[in-house]
Amino acid sequence: MKKRVSLTDIATRLGVSKMTVSLALRKHPRISTATQQRVESVAKQMGYKPNPEVAKYMSAIRHDVSDDKGLPLAYITTGAEKGAWRNSHTELQYWEGAQARAKEYGYYLEEYWLDEPSMSEKRMSDILWHRGIKGVVLHPLSRTLSGEGKNRSLGMSWDQFATVTLSDTLEKPVLNRVLHDHYTSMLLAMDALIELGYRRIGLCLTEHMDLTVNQRWQAGYRVYRANHPIDRIEPLIVSDLNPKLISNWANKNKLEVIISAEDRMPDFFTSIGIQIGKDIGYVELDLNPRNKKHKQISGIVQNSTMMGSVAIDLVLSGIQRNEHGVPEIPLVLQVEGNWLDQGSTPKKCLKKAR
Repeated sequence: MKKRVSLTDIATRLGVSKMTVSLALRKHPRISTATQQRVESVAKQMGYKPNPEVAKYMSAIRHDVSDDKGLPLAYITTGAEKGAWRNSHTELQYWEGAQARAKEYGYYLEEYWLDEPSMSEKRMSDILWHRGIKGVVLHPLSRTLSGEGKNRSLGMSWDQFATVTLSDTLEKPVLNRVLHDHYTSMLLAMDALIELGYRRIGLCLTEHMDLTVNQRWQAGYRVYRANHPIDRIEPLIVSDLNPKLISNWANKNKLEVIISAEDRMPDFFTSIGIQIGKDIGYVELDLNPRNKKHKQISGIVQNSTMMGSVAIDLVLSGIQRNEHGVPEIPLVLQVEGNWLDQGSTPKKCLKKAR
């Protein structure tokens, strides 16, 4: 059986490194046009064909980095302030997962702030291209029902990059994306609460959070409520939450438990003298086991670090297959969460009907 021609064989023939051959065959801007043509010519003469087993190829790439950091991938963020996303434990875990997986493959992440003063989408595209970046991970965009963030579209030069978004907040173009399975997580939380004996279950979210998840939590809540014997409480979804608003809503609807995704909620309850797990149950849809405030809170662990890892897998797969630009049929990969009971939803004894 004829031996497959490898990158090493081509590199040996030319007297260059395997990394040079790899980059040249991918027409990487780090490599001069003359060298690219020379490598392509020799590769053709030797009968080289890319290895279809992407996983094995990526494993080889780990040992081919030209410096300690490896090759760059862009992590594009938005927001009024650079790095503001780091205040969200979920979004920070996206970064941590993506950064760790990129390192495994011989790459590293660089943050690029798209809302930087005087920055344009064209300029950002040019910066990334001239820095030899072929892969882009797009951080979740901020959305509200009114104002500048209502409809978000980006006119970057997408055909130059393999791109994955970490949400579906980007409306145009529709790119490959990695999401948490918010809908299934809501069903999981509702199942757990029904099993624990709760029937008056309320959902409250900020408008921003509701839109960030494309209203999947709300959809799951409404569908579950319509198909199970529980009281139909209208969700509280507003531009911002505060203790008084939540207290009035909970009292009006005689709630037994509240479901939310609001890091301030434990503080809200404390400020109005309500004890979680005693006076009312509470479920956090984005539970962070590392957060001291969540130590005794039940809810859904989103596995956000895995989402970052999967995004990198998808980006690098696109780079290796030379799949740049807006996909004809976008891929959507969803990461499921898991329920964690930590005390804020004690078992409730149901009263027998008279």
